[in-house]
Amino acid sequence: MASVAPPSIGPKLRQARIDRSLSIEETAWRTRIRPELLRALEDERFEAIGQQSLVRRNLSSYARFLGMDPTELVEEFTSLQAEPEPSSIEELDRKNRQAPKPKRPKWLIAAIASGVALAVAAGVGALGGQTERPAAKTTPVSSRAVSRTPSTPRIAAPVPAARARVTLVVVALAPTRVSIQADGAQIFDGTMVAGESRTFRARSAVDIVAADGGTVRLTLNGVALGTAGPNGSVFRARYGPHGKTSGA
Repeated sequence: MASVAPPSIGPKLRQARIDRSLSIEETAWRTRIRPELLRALEDERFEAIGQQSLVRRNLSSYARFLGMDPTELVEEFTSLQAEPEPSSIEELDRKNRQAPKPKRPKWLIAAIASGVALAVAAGVGALGGQTERPAAKTTPVSSRAVSRTPSTPRIAAPVPAARARVTLVVVALAPTRVSIQADGAQIFDGTMVAGESRTFRARSAVDIVAADGGTVRLTLNGVALGTAGPNGSVFRARYGPHGKTSGA
C-alpha cells in the first residue's frame, strides 16, 4: 500500500532549503543524496524512493543538513503510515514462500524408480529362495602333471653267485656311508652300521665309494684286503676278477 505522508513534511523541507538559498543540485552535492530523491522528499512522493527504511534514512539526512529536527520529521512520517513496513527478514520469508518450488530433475526421479525396482526384485528373490547353481566342473589332472619327489637311486638286482666272477665283502668298522655299483649298475647306496657285513657280486667289476676308507674292511674273492684306506679320507676303487683295477 502506498505511504501517506503528512502534507507538512515536503513543504517544510523545500522552504528550509530556499531560506538557505540552495538549489537542488548544490544540496545534492553537499548531502551526497541524489537530486531525484531530494525532489521526491519535497514533493512527498515517498513511494518513488522505495522502502520506508530508505525514506527514513534520506529524510533524516536531509533534515539534519537543513538544521531541522530529524527525529520529529521521521516520527511524523512513521505515525501516518497505514501499516508498518515488514522487516527485511519478514520480506525475505515472504519472497521465499511466494517463489515457485524447483521441480525435481528427471534423472533423480528415474534413479528413485530404479532403486525401488531393485529393492522389490531383491525381496522377491529372498522369498523365492536361492536358485541352485550347477556344480563347477573340475578338470582332471593328468598323472604326468603331478610333481614327484626325487626317488632314491634305483637298485639293480644282485648277480647270482653262480655267474659272479667278482665277489666283494664289505665290513663296516664304524658307521659310514657306502655306495656300490656292479657292472655299472647301482646295487647299494646307504649307511652301514658298525659290525655290519654285506656281500656284493658282479660279472666283471665292482665299484665302491666309502665316505671314510678307514671305517671299512674289504675281502675280494675270499682274499682279505684289510682296511680300504686311511681314516677320514673318501675311498674310491674298482675291483675285477683279478684284483683292483683303479682307484685309491
